[in-house]
Amino acid sequence: MSEQDAVIWLIIFGLAAGSFAIRLSGFLLAQRLPRTGPWARGLEALPGCLIIALVALLMVQGGPVEWAGGAVALGVAFAFRNVPLSMIAGMAAVAILRALG
Repeated sequence: MSEQDAVIWLIIFGLAAGSFAIRLSGFLLAQRLPRTGPWARGLEALPGCLIIALVALLMVQGGPVEWAGGAVALGVAFAFRNVPLSMIAGMAAVAILRALG
């Protein structure tokens, strides 16, 4: 085996060990998280807050087309209370408006 092959295998095993360590640490950390109380409620709300923050940033940086897509997504979210459907509707609205404009 050449030196280059050895380096490639070392990188592969190193990345595998790193991936396993990240997954294991997440599993071990999840066991220590509170299941009730204010911290648990905050952690449950976190994914939605992150999505809203990302969408708000993109809308602030965007123009009228992105604002219209956000309005469509918001309307679908209020009407159907379905996050994936809201995201698809917003993306479709932006795609259609960009194609027309």
